Amino acid sequence: MGFAIMSDSTVDWTLEECVARQVVLAPLNIEIDGEVLRDQTEISTEDFYDRMLAAEHLPKTSQPSPHEFAEAFGTLAKEGYGRVVVLTIASVLSGTYQSACLAAADAGIEVRVVDTHSASAGMGLVLRRACDLRDSGASFDEVCAEIERTIGNVRFFIACDQLNNLIKGGRLSEGDAFAASLLNVKPVFAFDEVGALKPHDKAKGMKGVVKGYVDLIAERTRSEGTQIVRFCHTRNPDGVERVRRELADAGIAFVDAGCASCGATVATHLGIGALGVGVCKAW
Repeated sequence: MGFAIMSDSTVDWTLEECVARQVVLAPLNIEIDGEVLRDQTEISTEDFYDRMLAAEHLPKTSQPSPHEFAEAFGTLAKEGYGRVVVLTIASVLSGTYQSACLAAADAGIEVRVVDTHSASAGMGLVLRRACDLRDSGASFDEVCAEIERTIGNVRFFIACDQLNNLIKGGRLSEGDAFAASLLNVKPVFAFDEVGALKPHDKAKGMKGVVKGYVDLIAERTRSEGTQIVRFCHTRNPDGVERVRRELADAGIAFVDAGCASCGATVATHLGIGALGVGVCKAW
């Protein structure tokens, strides 16, 4: 049998997408109101949003344990797989990479764990590249090598609409949040080269966020060629459609890699109304 592709749930693919592309999902754990639930499998993204809004304290996420990864690797071995590549959220944001590495050491099959230095829409592009290559007949080693090259080109940007979660999480003071609200400033964040979430820009309203994304994709298109773009949001589908429409109006051709609702990890940091884009040179 060939090799398996596994990803943790911060990739923000639905269960249906994972089944369609033959991806094994490793759910993170979500603690909310004293209850621990497995992301995607025991709580949907929409249910998580509802509970996050009603919760007194911000939810917390934690990585799958080494034991949970070991069980998943054991199941794959029983199914006849001798190799598996595991994609994880940036290791600077979560211990998922370390858990997978610990389990891989005693897996009994070959396991390569890859830190994508990203999450959500950015990580989703890396996973899509891996699946496309596997489906085209590429070898395990070829897929792993190309994953690393793709990671080096992917950039992920996400803007915050409501500031409550930034305040609760300590990323923004109440004074700065008040000033930002008065001026209708929307903070835009980017994942840097190692996957740390860093301030990138301050846009004037969500209209400014959309314009910034269009300008960014236009510039990358001029310098690199056609881009593949995956969108993400937290209950902001209208924002996604505005970016798509303005790209079309500007005559900027791109490969649309679909749209995801941000899962617990991103949503907890940025709250409802967030809007993001993952971009990469098209393949």
